Amino acid sequence: MKKSLIALAALAAFGTASAQSTVTISGGVTLGVGTTEIGTANSGLQIVRQTGNIQFAGSEDLGGGLKAGFQFQTALGAAAVSDTTTSIAANRTLLGDRAANLTLSGGFGTVLVGKTNTAVKSQMGIADVSNLPVITGLSASSSAATTEAANGVYINAGDDANARIIYGDTYANQVAYQSPSISGFTLSVGVVPLQTVITSIGDTTATKDTLSYVLAYSNGPLNASINLTDSAGGTAPYKMTTIVANYDLGVAKIGFANQSISMDTGVNPGNGTMVTAFIPLGNGNIGAGYGRRSAATQASASFGDDVKQSFVGYKYNLSKRTAISATYNKINRTGTDTDLTETHVLIGHTF
Repeated sequence: MKKSLIALAALAAFGTASAQSTVTISGGVTLGVGTTEIGTANSGLQIVRQTGNIQFAGSEDLGGGLKAGFQFQTALGAAAVSDTTTSIAANRTLLGDRAANLTLSGGFGTVLVGKTNTAVKSQMGIADVSNLPVITGLSASSSAATTEAANGVYINAGDDANARIIYGDTYANQVAYQSPSISGFTLSVGVVPLQTVITSIGDTTATKDTLSYVLAYSNGPLNASINLTDSAGGTAPYKMTTIVANYDLGVAKIGFANQSISMDTGVNPGNGTMVTAFIPLGNGNIGAGYGRRSAATQASASFGDDVKQSFVGYKYNLSKRTAISATYNKINRTGTDTDLTETHVLIGHTF
């Protein structure tokens, strides 16, 4: 009887300790069929992969209101499955290529160390309310298509960094702090170290880190934030201001983004503006958007096409985790012959 009581006490203690620590596995993938046109090149019918990732995340209750957490997220490859020379995961061999970080949170807020979304990438979750599997304003196309061919197959092999409406869609190693919410407001500050070895005396650009500040507001139907990014290091320093918002009207939700970039060279890469919409319809939703970046000239290797993007589609929810989408995405670039048109039917599943 005594041994049984000891065993039950030990089991209870183990169960209590285990309950304070949790680990989850999540992710998703979207695949489909469709055609992609760039200039005069046409892919014909092909298999396309729009998104895919797997994530391991966990947290532990440290007591006294403190929690420790971790996150590792890996993309499921950049190549389309129609590329017979590259497997779907060939370009994603490292665990945590999207995120690999640790956090400590409490009444003081949250401190993060490691790789995670840039502030602008996180903000785009506010601006893009379309709920469609289309990369909106953040890259040249949702399938990252080019006219490159392998074994006679039109493949998705990279994108054009200059054909963007809103810049800043990336992941970065950083140290960041986010305050607790006060009347709907939160303040975030991040430092992205340049992580470049100084190669000569007086090489001051190698010591200038990127700084990011975000003031966000979320209350009721309104979500909004403003980000100031100061990238002082490297060969093309710049300052970037990004404002995003969405408002739920009940019958529809509207999203908005505006971005201006000031380069130290004095060249103006133009302002970017994007508007998106979410309209519930049946067991799904209509999504749409339009974006424009006006640029008189390419400002640098990183910024600067005059580009327009418009997209529309319908997403039908088969369940809480599985949906079918039909999308049309069009990008026009002034002064080039690489305008892009995508017509895709995709099925997506999250887990």
